[in-house]
Amino acid sequence: MDIASLNSQGINQTSIQSGSTPKQQGTIFKNQPPQQNISEQRVNDAIDSVDRLLNRVMNELGSSGGKTATIIEQAKDAKIAPNLANDLQALAKALDSSDEVAQNPALKELSLKLKEFLKPIADLKTIPLNEQIKSSGVMLEANLKEALNPQKLPASVQKLLSDIKNLSNQNLLNQIINLANDTTLDTKSSFFKLNEILQNEKANSIQILNSSSAKSLLLGVDKLDNMSKFLDKLNFNLSEKSANITPDSIKTQAGKISELINNLKQNLQNVSNEKLNQSSGFSANLKDFTKIAKGVEEALGRLNNVGNETDLIKAYTGLISKDSGDGSLQEKLSSAARRLAQTLNFIDQTASSAKSNLDELKLLTKQLNVATNDSSNIETKSSSEISKTLNSDIKSTLLSLQDKANSLNNAQQISQMATKMLSQIELHQIVSSLSGGVQTYLPYVWDEVDDTKVAFKRGKKDKYYAQIDLNFKQYGQINILASLSDKRYIDVSIATAQKDFKDLIIANQKELKQAISAIGLMVSGFSIKVMPKNEIKERFKDFDGLEMGYDVRA
Repeated sequence: MDIASLNSQGINQTSIQSGSTPKQQGTIFKNQPPQQNISEQRVNDAIDSVDRLLNRVMNELGSSGGKTATIIEQAKDAKIAPNLANDLQALAKALDSSDEVAQNPALKELSLKLKEFLKPIADLKTIPLNEQIKSSGVMLEANLKEALNPQKLPASVQKLLSDIKNLSNQNLLNQIINLANDTTLDTKSSFFKLNEILQNEKANSIQILNSSSAKSLLLGVDKLDNMSKFLDKLNFNLSEKSANITPDSIKTQAGKISELINNLKQNLQNVSNEKLNQSSGFSANLKDFTKIAKGVEEALGRLNNVGNETDLIKAYTGLISKDSGDGSLQEKLSSAARRLAQTLNFIDQTASSAKSNLDELKLLTKQLNVATNDSSNIETKSSSEISKTLNSDIKSTLLSLQDKANSLNNAQQISQMATKMLSQIELHQIVSSLSGGVQTYLPYVWDEVDDTKVAFKRGKKDKYYAQIDLNFKQYGQINILASLSDKRYIDVSIATAQKDFKDLIIANQKELKQAISAIGLMVSGFSIKVMPKNEIKERFKDFDGLEMGYDVRA
């Protein structure tokens, strides 16, 4: 196994840009004014501007980050083919109009391939998004490099490499990179050495954690999180009528939560000191934690005042319901866990880092075990798989078309149209290279939507974030921020520009939650509010600032 390939595994950042033009003209969206015909001179000028931009990039790569950021913005704005789906269909029509193409099997196949790249939005349900990104042209060279790798890795091994790439522990990452450079090791030996590295790191982190006075508090963060997840699952099962709850179990759960909160408050008092109290960051987080803890205690205290068992069940069910006006009990516990974790960073940052390392190591070791069991499934790639990579890529198809269309009567028109799209794809590649990720487009057609942006991020502890910004013809703008944790719990926050749209979603939220549940996810949080259009735009833009870093931007 070639572990060195881990730096090329997966997608780190993606920005998918989509235009909106009438469907009958073959574009992504319906309600954007049709693109005007551009003269050959204007196209050539635009392509020349790409060359100038490339020269600037090469000249200024060694300069400050500020200049690089400026170049990235200029590259994003230099849109030669902003509605690439429209251009793809126009090129396919130009090929169809030629009798010569009909008599040429190779060109006919390329024409059909162009049409296959255009997808109705409904296909999002059946075609993996990562496959669409991989075939968009911006990853052609990377895909070719991967295709030339003689080994075909199982999904579990690819997941392991992706997890390694996203490690926050730089020291551990450096050790694994050094291991990857050892070409004398076979797959089995590589996995064995990797396990040794992980176990050594685990032992070091445990030693640091055990020697910390904040150990019980750090473990308390996990206890709060676990209790929150337990209540989420209980609330979901109760709403689905697949679970029952008794007064005795309610009292037991409430007692455990109260005991945990009391112990955490007492331990915080024991480790606090005058120096810590002078830290504004520590004081602010401690104050927030104390406030949240008090809210939990008050909520549990109200349960003690409930007289009969029927009312107790009703009160507790309401307390963990997502429709609770001031937030569910599990949301309060989750917030308390976050604030406690931030507080502990000021008390003992070394131990906090060791605890985070242990969490990462636990997940990585688990994935290593799965990958080890699949190591016998590593296969040798065939030439047909390399050919498939080329045949399923837009950039490769356009390059082949340029090469094979020279004999056509409209060869100049075909070449010009293909060059225009290739230049736009290469602009995406410039931005991708400078920003350390992938920016691209997806040629989807959605009649009801004028414009859309989608962004994905990967956080810590196997947590993922997505933000979807849509501008509907009838309902206006909507921004959806979703987070997925533990591969099961999803939290959804929605902002609409129109109150009518908000009311429509609220009226149908049960159907939405059922659809989410049908694919095996549990809604752990759901909120919606009206927000001005300009604030919605800033909300999407500010997604840049989240600390977990980009995986995909669309």
